[in-house]
Amino acid sequence: MQQKVILAFGLFMSIGLCLVGSIAIGGVILFVATAGQSTVVTPPRAVVALPTTMPPSPTPSATMTATPLPPTVTPTMTPLPTETPTETPSPTATETATNTPMPTETPTETPVPLPTATPLPTATETPAPTPTPNFEFFIKENLNFPTNHPDFDIFVAITDEDNKPLGGYRILGTHSSGTQVDSAVSAPEWTENSGAMWYKGANLKYHVANSSSGTWTMQLVNGDNQPVAEPAVLNFDTNNLTWYFLLYRKF
Repeated sequence: MQQKVILAFGLFMSIGLCLVGSIAIGGVILFVATAGQSTVVTPPRAVVALPTTMPPSPTPSATMTATPLPPTVTPTMTPLPTETPTETPSPTATETATNTPMPTETPTETPVPLPTATPLPTATETPAPTPTPNFEFFIKENLNFPTNHPDFDIFVAITDEDNKPLGGYRILGTHSSGTQVDSAVSAPEWTENSGAMWYKGANLKYHVANSSSGTWTMQLVNGDNQPVAEPAVLNFDTNNLTWYFLLYRKF
């Protein structure tokens, strides 16, 4: 229907344009024909009565079949995927560790250990024997100390009750091998001393150079070679060298 209206309107406009063109052409011809005369005659205006009735629409020679337009495709709006907001976990507040104050310790002063003293060699002291009518002296001290020489040495102190040296006495020594060695006579004063780390004073020194290992039996005698004290037995070892000290005290 819309196409038919458009065609009728176009036909009407064509007729109108033809009428207007004809009137315009006639006026031009009249103006040219009278151009040589001095008086210009203005042609009368022709009044054209426009038809009040629309001319009948021409019947189309052929029936135009309107080709139906393809159906308007209504675009289907594909809904955009709805984004599900991801909940960002709220940061968990980290608990600040509370510094627990350490218990205040009162510093304890550790005493500095004193250096341990090196013990002296064990000295064997012979207890005082019970006095007998036969002996004048008893052995108050019988000691030995380490050394580095192979001699058999004894520092002998022969004293009275007040620790004063007495002269006129000797030591008779007998080795287990049968060797016998006699000492010189004791002095009435302190004439000998060990002079070593363990100092001992004496008034007689018994000496046997390069003695062999074995047992020495020492006998104190007076000027008449009579025993005046119990014999002292000393062990001598060349693999463990020692020197000795004997103190004879008068009853």
